[in-house]
Amino acid sequence: MQSLTIDIGGTTALFEIVQQGRTEQYKIATGEHFTVDDLNQQIADLESDYGLSDYALGVAVPGLVKGNQLVSCKISPKLNGLSIDKIISRAAKVGIYNDIDAGMLAICDVKNDCELLLTSGMGIGMAIAIKGQLFTGAAGMAGELGHCRVMTEAGEYSVEQLASGESIRLRGLKTPQDLYRAGSYLGMGLAWAVNLFNPNRIWLAGQMINNPDYHKGCIDTLKQLALTAPMTEVKIARVDDMETLVCRGLQVLLRQ
Repeated sequence: MQSLTIDIGGTTALFEIVQQGRTEQYKIATGEHFTVDDLNQQIADLESDYGLSDYALGVAVPGLVKGNQLVSCKISPKLNGLSIDKIISRAAKVGIYNDIDAGMLAICDVKNDCELLLTSGMGIGMAIAIKGQLFTGAAGMAGELGHCRVMTEAGEYSVEQLASGESIRLRGLKTPQDLYRAGSYLGMGLAWAVNLFNPNRIWLAGQMINNPDYHKGCIDTLKQLALTAPMTEVKIARVDDMETLVCRGLQVLLRQ
């Protein structure tokens, strides 16, 4: 079946078209002013250019998703309220998903009792898989690690306010010490997740993870704060081919 998968990020969106076993990609700029109308225009253009009809359409967004509706998205606020009814397309099947949840399905393995995917880019997200199946909680919003609160000497802040790429940019953090400290707050949150879920594997992804000082701060703090017993069972790995991770996961969701 033909498919169009769309990974909407804070600065760019990746469109991946699959037809007759061939995959093509198309990327555009997004940002905080990207709207539902902009999304629909891109879909219409691709349908026209590639002759898409009766195909499967999957859209991944960086925010809280419940029942195929984007409930809240700080990075792209003009997409808030996006739902299947607001997407204009010739698709036979349409789904709207959280981007990190979609990405998890591209890498998780049924052989593992529990896996965590943690991403740190403009924002912070986490997905949970149990034996190869997403665990999304009662309302579909499990894994919001970035909204957990941390008490610092300067006051109480969310992990996202302390460790996200957007926070680091706004505060002008550039020294190795500052980046290590920002990464350590992410490691603190990840230690909570390890103590709660006792995972077999942790996947790390996102632009900030590629910074060596930030990454070291995260891993050092994780090892210091997580309980020894669950940490002995954990394998930590970085995600390869992060750019297409979400679109690959959307393909899995569209086949379900």
